[in-house]
Amino acid sequence: MNAGVIISFYQPTGLVNAITNKCTKHASLGPHRYYPAKSCSWRRFSEKYSTLPPDHPSNTPPKFPIPYYPGKTKDIPTVSAHPFPPSYATLNANQHEITQRKRQEAQHQLEIANALKPSYASQTPLHFPRLFSHSDAIYFWRSLDYWRVAVDQNIPVDVEIGKSYNSGKRVGMTFGEYLNYLEVCIGEEEREYRKIQNIIDGNSVIQTQQSSQYGRRHEIAYLAQNELFAQVQHDVPLPYFCHHSNDPGFKDLGEGKIYHTMIWMGPGNTISPLHYDPLDNLLIQTVGWKRVLLFPPNGYDNQPRGGDAIRQRDGGNRDVSEKIPFEGALWQYAGVDGNQYNTSAVDIEQPDFKKYPDFALAPTPYECLLGPGDAVFIPKKWWHHVRSLEFSVSVNAWWR
Repeated sequence: MNAGVIISFYQPTGLVNAITNKCTKHASLGPHRYYPAKSCSWRRFSEKYSTLPPDHPSNTPPKFPIPYYPGKTKDIPTVSAHPFPPSYATLNANQHEITQRKRQEAQHQLEIANALKPSYASQTPLHFPRLFSHSDAIYFWRSLDYWRVAVDQNIPVDVEIGKSYNSGKRVGMTFGEYLNYLEVCIGEEEREYRKIQNIIDGNSVIQTQQSSQYGRRHEIAYLAQNELFAQVQHDVPLPYFCHHSNDPGFKDLGEGKIYHTMIWMGPGNTISPLHYDPLDNLLIQTVGWKRVLLFPPNGYDNQPRGGDAIRQRDGGNRDVSEKIPFEGALWQYAGVDGNQYNTSAVDIEQPDFKKYPDFALAPTPYECLLGPGDAVFIPKKWWHHVRSLEFSVSVNAWWR
């Protein structure tokens, strides 16, 4: 398979040749092996390219069909913060410029930490639009050829077969083999995107429950819950509050001890089913778009749907208009039907209220679309469901 066949919707003209030539010729020259600091023509490649132009297709959600959540949702609170500046580690600059960049980065880190502190204290989610829009990952990770150059193709990875990690099996393969699979998927998505563009004027009428696979003729394979490859860790800067345990400026944001940094890569319609994590989580979107739904760790609607079915099941003894204590909470159906203890058995996009009637008591979820450069804080034990809308790459950091 020709590694250079990447759809232009995801990749700027000439990027692959530039990356391949420079990496091959100068890989050993700079502190960052993929664009050397000592090449004059290569001075801070992402200074010029990492911020996508406003009219670039990646800056707007795709018009692929998105299954509805069958109930009301509300927007996740949003906070504006300056984007992380490009890392000083890859600058071809003198010491004075590097010192200035370090000082600027430290100021941004404190700004982001201060913006998060109220939500962290109240353990409520928070959306950071475009927070990582200047990171190298936003520009480079859209190219499969970059991945081929940057990461050893023989590295073993675990891949979930099936649209959701609790609906299929986990198999091993090399990273290069998975990139070959993605190349086919991206081609299919591009053809479908062009088809939809030709027949749809952009109205939400295309969002139907029936066409979530848009004609895909093969199984979905999801590179989920793999450790972020060491070779690309510098492409996306993690906030200091995740890992600077000794800095007093971040003492109100946990212990500053990072647990895992994971990468999530796959075609459109990969799903993380409704589940919760025991640690605070920062989800960073670098390529493509995802839809995130978040439910609080406990609580019910005051006027739940499906009350008649619940009364009938319980012999009419339960007053479903009252809130039920968390200890009796069953709306998540976690650990049921072979699922893990922290994973719901309910397909929340098409819930079966006959099989899972207590899901009618679920509280109104938060909802947001994450595009390239966006991030969302997901507090520990918040239930969340994530669907990719197109070819997507995300990184998440769990910390305590």
